[in-house]
Amino acid sequence: MDKIDIENIDLNNSYFHFTEKENLTSIQEKGLIAQIGDASELVEDKPRVCLSLGGKGILGIKNSFIHKFKNLRVCDIPDGYRKYFNIADFNSTELINTEEIYIAMEKRFKNEVYLIVDAKEGEDFLPEEIHGFASDFDIKGKENHNIPPNKISILTTSKGNSALNVIQYIYNRLLTKNPGKENLIKNMNSDLSEMLDYINQRDKRTISMKNVVSKAIRDGISLEDLEHSNVRDEKEGEISKDE
Repeated sequence: MDKIDIENIDLNNSYFHFTEKENLTSIQEKGLIAQIGDASELVEDKPRVCLSLGGKGILGIKNSFIHKFKNLRVCDIPDGYRKYFNIADFNSTELINTEEIYIAMEKRFKNEVYLIVDAKEGEDFLPEEIHGFASDFDIKGKENHNIPPNKISILTTSKGNSALNVIQYIYNRLLTKNPGKENLIKNMNSDLSEMLDYINQRDKRTISMKNVVSKAIRDGISLEDLEHSNVRDEKEGEISKDE
């Protein structure tokens, strides 16, 4: 299957489909088969190949998934998504913890790729069924209609070809190209934005801790002494707050 760099396409007018990486061999041989996938279970859709139009479609559908999960009970998590959640009992009727959703979606997005599809209106989807899961950027493919392998390529970025790489590229590009509208863009993609902020802040803390540990090792400080120091600092911080 050919690979296409995201910087070499018309990002606003291309059609995309996401899938887990383990499906690529089958897709290369058989193409995209119309079915009710894991994502489609959330909206009780019919067998079809769903598409996203442009970068806004990619961000919009992921934002909608995260929002959907935030209002989902643990027991209602689709089977195909459960392997990404660190949950022992899927019989619970409690809402899913937000941080657990972010962690699970990050794992899922890292295990997905985006395919760029040479889709044609009337051939692969009908104009009256353009509105899909979340907006007019979501395309419902024709019911029971398959898309052959010769119309499909893998979308890549300079950082990698996972769906998370693609999402981060499009999101950051949108922010960069629209100075002064950052808050508007974040509000339009609020659930996705919060998840990406969570990942960024966590990664910064991880890098900071690695730097602290590396410096401690260079200075001849044992990790045990460093840990004791951190615990002491945290306790002193709690005391100063009480005062």
